[in-house]
Amino acid sequence: MKWLLPALLVTVAACSEETEFANTSCPTLENYSEAFLESDFYLGWQHLQNGQYPTENCRAASPYFLRGVNDSAVFELSTLYLDFCNESPQQDALTKSSIYHSERLATGVDYDEFKWVLDLALCNSPVEQYALGQMLFNGFITDKDVEKGIYFLSLAARQDHIQAQLALSTALLDIGENEVAAQWLAKAQDNGANILSERRQLD
Repeated sequence: MKWLLPALLVTVAACSEETEFANTSCPTLENYSEAFLESDFYLGWQHLQNGQYPTENCRAASPYFLRGVNDSAVFELSTLYLDFCNESPQQDALTKSSIYHSERLATGVDYDEFKWVLDLALCNSPVEQYALGQMLFNGFITDKDVEKGIYFLSLAARQDHIQAQLALSTALLDIGENEVAAQWLAKAQDNGANILSERRQLD
């Protein structure tokens, strides 16, 4: 699938870092299989799109993502979104995720999932920007490109994606940007505490 990346990333220069969170009109659905569009992951993602901000409808969407993880159906994307929505991620799911480990594991990353990550990252969706940033930074499925990896991690981090903020901090440490890395680490810690507090108030 590496040959897909250069063609699809050609539009990155035109993407604004200030655009709003992706909406339901962004993916070109005819490019996806029927099984993908009928999956629990896609149903859960549709629930999220009805919100005014990325995590507003996580409570309604999470059961779908959990089923995707438990049934190993669209496992990688289900894991990404379950982690995004939960303050206490399912460690077992993360352990089995190829995207989190940047190596081909049993669940793998199928064509629909890879294309979804590319499409939604270019639609300014923080979950997929995080995933693509990790892939590029680590050279998983794609050719390794540290600069582009940090770029996509930055896009997601600026939308308060906590995992992206942590990954960006680590990536910046790797290239010697210690001061900026510390700022992103502090931001992730603050956001984690704030989100946990907000969710406890809802319970």
